Amino acid sequence: MSKSKPAIFLDPALDRTSIETDETISRDQLAVWYRTMRLARACDQKLAALYRQGKIVGAVYLAIGQEAICTGVVSLLKRDDYFSTVARGLAGWFLRGVEPKHVIARWLGRDIPPAHGRELGLFFADIQQYGIAPYHNGSMASWIPSGAGFALAFKIRKQPRVYIAFTGDGATSPGDFYEGLNFAAIHKLPLVVVVENNCFAYSTTIEKQMPVENVADRAPAFNIPSEIAFGNDIFEVRRVAKRAIDYARAGNGPYLVEFKTFRARGHGEHDDMGYVSADLREFWEKRDPLRLYAEYLSGAGGLDEAELKAIDDECVQTVEDAVVWAEAQPEASPDSVTDRLFAP
Repeated sequence: MSKSKPAIFLDPALDRTSIETDETISRDQLAVWYRTMRLARACDQKLAALYRQGKIVGAVYLAIGQEAICTGVVSLLKRDDYFSTVARGLAGWFLRGVEPKHVIARWLGRDIPPAHGRELGLFFADIQQYGIAPYHNGSMASWIPSGAGFALAFKIRKQPRVYIAFTGDGATSPGDFYEGLNFAAIHKLPLVVVVENNCFAYSTTIEKQMPVENVADRAPAFNIPSEIAFGNDIFEVRRVAKRAIDYARAGNGPYLVEFKTFRARGHGEHDDMGYVSADLREFWEKRDPLRLYAEYLSGAGGLDEAELKAIDDECVQTVEDAVVWAEAQPEASPDSVTDRLFAP
């Protein structure tokens, strides 16, 4: 990539406006991934509407434009593998069996398990049922050292499991990112760090965050392998993530993957994205992951337009039904604020 060209436009070697695969994938499986991505998109769009209606307190963080990454990576995991995401990981949650109604009810502060209204949908976690690890504090970088801890437990127990720590480009600046990777590298832990480089850490571009062009350029400092890939191509996501997961699972140590993508909404719905140029929006709209995948499916994938529309309609209805269910749940009572605490 030319140094005069902003890093937020793709390296020509990664850029494409159509996708293909050499994997042998059943038509049914292709449809499952499409439904997962479409359901995540529909849920995010509804959350944005609920936020604007004043029904959600606080900020809402959406994954619109990034759905292929979590879908592709989580599709490769075994059931006893763990991973951690924030709200931009809806597709991964749904692929693991989380229901939209439970996500929406949490955003609305309803009294449902496991959190009973003590946090919003941003912090969803349930290790025992879904293998989704807890959100530890306000920094996504904290998932690297905590993920290394889970990976260390896997190694000590001689379990062929991996931990996937999803994070963002902005979260590679805090010290936790470096400390966690260093620890994992020293002990050769089965940790895969997936960086969703969506062009902005809130409003800060990569070139203002770090002196190297790519997050993956930092991997040699830890003597670990890394790859950079186009995150809006679900098939490339799977190809690259499989190499990383297989490497870590085989006991070789951690692996860093950087997926280039674009956050099509603000950092949160309170952010109007005034710092994003029209040219950049137009560039990435042509590379929207759902658009690329739908075009593949309606061609080589063997699904016709009617089938895709049926899935789209089903996802929208599922989310509408989820809102009805969520709004019918009781609100969390302030009287229960000291319940379920280790040290009230």
